[in-house]
Amino acid sequence: MKTDMTTALTTALSGLQVGVNNARSAAAEVAKLTTGSKSVQDTVGPLLSLQQSEQEVAVMSKVVGVENDALGRFVDETV
Repeated sequence: MKTDMTTALTTALSGLQVGVNNARSAAAEVAKLTTGSKSVQDTVGPLLSLQQSEQEVAVMSKVVGVENDALGRFVDETV
């Protein structure tokens, strides 16, 4: 069980890092396009990527919270 929790937590933390990096990249693209874009359509893709990254981070944060709670219960039960 401990290995499963460690794997899930590691995966969730990795997912958080990917989501944050994707959000940074999309935000940088939006900033670049808003200063020199010729049309609003140019910013749609990066804005959607930013929104997707936000959702990824939110989901992974919940997974980390669930794993944290499970690990806390595991420690409480074994002590």
